[in-house]
Amino acid sequence: MLNRFVAQNFIPEPTTASLWLLLVCVVAGLSGCDQVESDFVFNEKTQELLPEAEVKVKNTLVSSFGSPAQPTIPAFFPVDRGQITLEIADFDPEKPTELLIEPVETDVDLVGKRLQFLFDPEDQFDVTMEAIEEELPDPIAELDGITIAAYDAESGKLTLSKALPDLELVEPGLELAANPNYKLHQGQFLYEQHCQHCHGVSGSGDGPTARYMEPKPRDYRKGIFKFTSTGSRDHVSTADLKHILIEGIPGTYMPSFKLLSEESLDLIVNYVKFLAMRGETEGMLNVEVGLDFNKKVLADELEGETDPKEIEEITSDFKEEMNEFLAVDYPEIAFFGQLDLADAWMEADDEDAIVHASVPQTDPYGPSAADPSLTSIENGRLLYLGKDAQCASCHGDGGKGDGFQTRQLQKRPDGGEFSLPGLHDDWLNPLKPRDLTSDIYRGGRRPIDIFRRLYVGIKGTPMPAFGGKSLTDQQLWDIVNYVMYLPHEDTMPLPKLPKSEASESPAVSLIE
Repeated sequence: MLNRFVAQNFIPEPTTASLWLLLVCVVAGLSGCDQVESDFVFNEKTQELLPEAEVKVKNTLVSSFGSPAQPTIPAFFPVDRGQITLEIADFDPEKPTELLIEPVETDVDLVGKRLQFLFDPEDQFDVTMEAIEEELPDPIAELDGITIAAYDAESGKLTLSKALPDLELVEPGLELAANPNYKLHQGQFLYEQHCQHCHGVSGSGDGPTARYMEPKPRDYRKGIFKFTSTGSRDHVSTADLKHILIEGIPGTYMPSFKLLSEESLDLIVNYVKFLAMRGETEGMLNVEVGLDFNKKVLADELEGETDPKEIEEITSDFKEEMNEFLAVDYPEIAFFGQLDLADAWMEADDEDAIVHASVPQTDPYGPSAADPSLTSIENGRLLYLGKDAQCASCHGDGGKGDGFQTRQLQKRPDGGEFSLPGLHDDWLNPLKPRDLTSDIYRGGRRPIDIFRRLYVGIKGTPMPAFGGKSLTDQQLWDIVNYVMYLPHEDTMPLPKLPKSEASESPAVSLIE
């Protein structure tokens, strides 16, 4: 059967999205698909910073996240980055090249492995800042590059490749990470094979095949993923990302990867989270630094000034203020900003973040729990067309995705108007409301999937969140039932209650 989405995009023969994606990849390959950027690309906002600030932000990103060839991430981020966890049993400061560790429950050869000391993040930050303030070498930085030169399993003695600095944080009970980030390396390899041609090296949605696609591949760097089981202000959960990989996104070029092993799926999910965290960190730093110290701010300060001495003085004062900010305030902003971001990602995997309906799904053909005088589908239709939900304003009265909002000029985030009428997403791409009669549900076709689309909205799009606001869960279930009825409206009359049943208690279904 012809895939409806592909048909709408004028593919001349019956095919599937996956096959068409393969054909697109071949075409892209013939036109230079092998010319792939091999390093992470910084976003435009970073490049709009003044040079000194730009360098500072780029250095933070490189030190925290490395490169595609050597991906790394701070241990406090909730990513299974891969490591062999060790624990210090004893340490003699008089023998700075030796550590005694607790017995290791692994047969992995530790010799030659890089070693990372897993200090409390805030304690580590304090040590670094104290060294900077006192203009002394940073002992934390001196730990970089330490590897395990020898290991005696019987005694538990680790011999290090170089001496440890004088650092009180090195003590019994401290955990160490041998061979940190090895799973990120494995994930990068799989991402490069299966994802990079669409989503790009940096996860910016600009791979070599992206130009041929509509809708565009997801840009991970905002940390926004459309279809989640989490609340409207929560990040995507690890389970959500894995679900998308397994099921794909129907009606788009995002295929299912069900044939990959569980291990491979988990590695790709970790790497996608890594790219999103890197992108969000860059975005956070751009806001914090760019608010005062980008090129446009300085240009505004100099606007109308023609006296060379005045220009030099204004520029000098501006850069002096910036350099003080970068030396004093920036390190704390960068560090605690990343801690907050890590916490937000961690909370998304809490059970409390998952949206569950407070009541079971109402029987579509039985009395509505919100209005027992109507069937659930009938009441769903009234809500769909009504002012509280206003679904028809985008999706159209008949659910064809042709509501009046598709003909309006919409506002851009900067206050101007888009040049084309219709809706746009957070990435400024044109966005057509879903044709609800197509029986294609991008975020999943289970009733609970559609309930969550209504409850939390579709993140990064104008689709709003109704949960806990203008509509009750009972009303949301009625809309779910009506939406699932729409594809069959032409062949199935709108169900109505017999008069004798109109006042009876609503029937419910436990299907999720």
